[in-house]
This record gives sequence, structure tokens and C-alpha cells, in this order.
Amino acid sequence: MDRSIAGTSTRSAPGNPAGRPLTICPLCGDGNLGTVYRFQEFSVLKCRACDGSWRSNMYSPGDITAMYTGDEYSKNPYFSYDVDQFQQAARGRYANYAGALSAIEARVGVGTLLDVGCGSGAFLTVAQQRGWNVSGIELSPELSQVSRRAVQVEVMNGAFESVALPDESYDVVTMWDIIEHVLDPVLCLNKVSRILKPGGVALFCTPDEDSLLARAGLFLYRVSGGALSYPALALHPTYHTYFFSRTGFTALLEHSGLQVERCYSQEAFFEHSQLPSRLAKWGIWAIEKVGSWADRRYEIVCLAQKPG
Repeated sequence: MDRSIAGTSTRSAPGNPAGRPLTICPLCGDGNLGTVYRFQEFSVLKCRACDGSWRSNMYSPGDITAMYTGDEYSKNPYFSYDVDQFQQAARGRYANYAGALSAIEARVGVGTLLDVGCGSGAFLTVAQQRGWNVSGIELSPELSQVSRRAVQVEVMNGAFESVALPDESYDVVTMWDIIEHVLDPVLCLNKVSRILKPGGVALFCTPDEDSLLARAGLFLYRVSGGALSYPALALHPTYHTYFFSRTGFTALLEHSGLQVERCYSQEAFFEHSQLPSRLAKWGIWAIEKVGSWADRRYEIVCLAQKPG
């Protein structure tokens, strides 16, 4: 059972310039908070009102910049789809990209697309090959250059929150595995809504706290009294700032002025993760296959449209 933490945290919530103790949810402002996990380095706090969760010791803007501009990030094998041992993972991800683009094109056709956190340009490449007029934003200077070489178009180097973008300028804005890394998701969602054209579509992909995999980790953590923390900790990496459920995230999208059109789950690919054994990877694969029957795989993909 969640334990109340209201009034106990001394960390400041995003958008709380006065530095008051974290006694309210940084996503919805409610005060009904609880602790879901207590890991060694951080806890995972949860708002019972909006179902949003976040790490207890939130990063600073400087921490975020350091994490995503260094060599350790830019040289992560996740971005190396041309490396032989990752070709199988690449095929799965490219299939996810193609499926998402088909769903988008069914709603808005083909037009201008901005990919936020475009990494090495894998998704931009797929979209460009399908006729999209693409551009990207990437915090890592090195990966920004890789993306520019891949698609030969503008890739802005910087944080999405600070890059100046004109209102109502894109048919589509995409965020693949980005929203869980930012310091202020509400600000980012509002900005996405602002820069979309009327009738435009936003796509978000993020881990789902209601997925079968996440629920399995939570079950093991609770029945062991926290002793079996690894499965849950692996699903709550230290570089994630927020953790969303499908219901909570769709509510956030609605509050930002976007109408949720479709949400579906997709399989997580853990080939690059620091898992303890091949057995753990097989276990995750099996849970993901079972989760597919109920559309409760680890990642959710949400398509939301700006009213026309």
C-alpha cells in the first residue's frame, strides 16, 4: 500500500520557483501523494488524484543537460542501428515507426513533421522516405550532427523547452521516449499544442505504469517487502524523471488541449539494457508477449489531435 509522504519532501517541484516543500503534485497540483517505491538512490512518488509518478530527488536543468550532452549518451548502442548485433532490434523499432506513421497519415495525410529528441535520426529517416517534410530537435550536439547527415535537413541543437518555435507551424509533432525525461511535462505538452496547426497530430511514446511488465515488477517488490527491488528498478531508470500510466497520461493530454484519438501498446526492446542475465531478457520477452493479448505491453503510444 502507498505510504503518505505529503509534507516530507524538501525537493522543489518543477514550476515551483518559491522552493516550497513538495507537498503537491507537480502535474495537477493535488496534495494526495504517496510513495510507491523506495529504492536506494531515490523513491518513486505518486499522485493519487492524477495517477502521475515521479522521482523523489528531481534533477536540476544542469543535471539534464549533462546527462544528454555527454559521450556516454551519444554513444549508447540504442542509437547504433547499423551495428550488426542490433539489426534485429532495429527491425522491430522501424516496424513500430512505420505503423505509427500509417496511423498518423490516416488522419492528416503527409506534411510537416517535427521529431523532438530525434537522436540519430532513425524516425526522421523513415518519415522522410514516406514523403514527410521533416525537422528535428536534439539536445546532444553529437547526435544532432548525426541526424543532420542522415536526413540533410534542419536539426536544432537544444532543449525543446527553450528552442523558439512559431505557433501553429507543424502538422505533426512526435516525442519517442522523451516525455519521461523532461523536468516539466505540462510545459512541454502545452508547447506541443501551441506549435501544432489546427487539426494537427501529436504522437507520444512512453513507458506505461499500468503495463503487465510494470505490474509484475510492482508485485514482486510488494510481496518481498522491497527485497526484490531489481525488476522494478530496471523499469524505473535513474535517468527518467516521470513515470506515467495510460489513464494519467491521456488525462494530461486532454488538459493541454489535445484530444486523444488513439492509444495502443508496443513491445519494449531491451537488447541494449543492462539486464543481469539472458534469462531476465527472456522473462521480459515472455511477459511482453502475454501483455500483447490485452494491449498492455510496456510502452504506450498515444495519438492526440489539436482541435481544428
